[in-house]
Amino acid sequence: MFAVEHWGVRPDILIMAKGIANGFPLSGIVSRKELMDMQKPGTMGGTYAGNAVSCAAGIAVAKAFQEERILDNVNARGAELRAMLDAAKADANTRRIIHDVRGLGLMLAMECSPGHGYASKIQAKCMTKDLLVLTTSIYDTIRFIPPLNITKEDMAKGCEIIKQAIQEVAAGERPVEAGTRGQALE
Repeated sequence: MFAVEHWGVRPDILIMAKGIANGFPLSGIVSRKELMDMQKPGTMGGTYAGNAVSCAAGIAVAKAFQEERILDNVNARGAELRAMLDAAKADANTRRIIHDVRGLGLMLAMECSPGHGYASKIQAKCMTKDLLVLTTSIYDTIRFIPPLNITKEDMAKGCEIIKQAIQEVAAGERPVEAGTRGQALE
């Protein structure tokens, strides 16, 4: 469930929030007893400290993760998206515009070759095909964060749209110079 589990590391403290209660305000801190005992009672609180409704939502999310085998889906769909992005990076017709592919599961990024505004061009082409993708970072990067319960069919459709957009940008007009934060200048 956590990225740290991919490297066999045991962190001193693991902090989580947001998705653990499907949007309700809740966070969690996990640590060894001797570290948590150093925290004085009543000194930790805030918006995400939890309440009965948020805690019930958190329990429901944990139950759904198990019953719906969400992590199995994340691994399968993430592998499909990663394979498509890696293939585009290796393809002779598109590799010049892709600098890097990185991430785990369903939180992946494709960094485009700098200085040409490729990410914004790919984003625009995806939008004309009814797929929203997010450009991010000071680098020319597209971040992919589909829903954890995305279906195989929807992932295939999304991958095809992204692949077509990458191919069209690579084959098409010369992209404009990159602006700040990965956005193309017009």
